[in-house]
Amino acid sequence: MLGADHTWSPERVASLLGDDYGDNPSKHTLGRDHGLAEFFWQRPGPGHPWVGTHFSVQAHRLRYRDPEMINRLVRDRYGPFDGPVPFAEVSALLAARGVRLDEVPYPPDPDEMRTYRQPDAGILVSVVAGSYYGQAGDLYSVSSSSKP
Repeated sequence: MLGADHTWSPERVASLLGDDYGDNPSKHTLGRDHGLAEFFWQRPGPGHPWVGTHFSVQAHRLRYRDPEMINRLVRDRYGPFDGPVPFAEVSALLAARGVRLDEVPYPPDPDEMRTYRQPDAGILVSVVAGSYYGQAGDLYSVSSSSKP
């Protein structure tokens, strides 16, 4: 996400994406919502530094077609986001670049969601399969692994 990854501290992510975010803190975890992008950290307890665990892009939020939901820097870099992203487009672009995605089971709701994993990077791609989470075939989210 604009060069940021899961190894960045909360302060460093905010220095890039700005201070317009929502926090979901606890004693041991911190989730920070920057619109489409969310970053996550953990620590053994208060007084210890945050250690990044992963980040995700919540593509399902594009269905609201609210440009303000997308971080200004992301809009400036990538242009407008007109709505949901069809997984068929994403998978075709990845295939053209030789990037493999393997479908993996999604036990919590197999009729509503499909999940794919990029084996080299460990990235997870979630796709709407039913109608509960949006329109079937739309990209739902992309989540990084804890790999650098």
